[in-house]
Amino acid sequence: KKWVRTLPTILMVLLHGKLKQMVKLNIFIFSFFLNSIVLSNEIITIEIDGSNLPETQGEVLRGERIFKENCSKCHGYSAEGLTAPELVGRNKLSGDNVSKTVGNFWPYAPKIFDFIKRAKRDTNDDYYSDEDVYSVTGYILKINDLFEGKIMDKKKLSGIIMPNKEGFIDFSN
Repeated sequence: KKWVRTLPTILMVLLHGKLKQMVKLNIFIFSFFLNSIVLSNEIITIEIDGSNLPETQGEVLRGERIFKENCSKCHGYSAEGLTAPELVGRNKLSGDNVSKTVGNFWPYAPKIFDFIKRAKRDTNDDYYSDEDVYSVTGYILKINDLFEGKIMDKKKLSGIIMPNKEGFIDFSN
């Protein structure tokens, strides 16, 4: 009976080193798996000229639906701002009560796509697809009177000249 009490102790001593190795291996496998997921969903920074925007497109009407279902809770039904900043408006950026909106503050349209893609989530806390981001970007530009089309894509988004394009960096030198 004495060996029955000591058997667990003996097994624990023998397996101790192996358990450490198994734990390390499991951590390595888990880290590799997690990194694979992150890398496969990696979101790159979009350049200001839009040269690395995805080769897909989105529908502005779909963007309106997505906005009203997901974004309006904070930004307001018409993007007038509630708990989050307003997104629509072309007022000057000087004087009292300045409001920085897409229509008066953002210097490059492709960066709107970039911001939505990297910073915003749907109601399930999932990233938006590229098509959805194009759709929402097109809708936000439309309500700011900066886009009139029905479909937003790389070429159209890269071609939009924002009202505040020259408002940040002087490239004339």
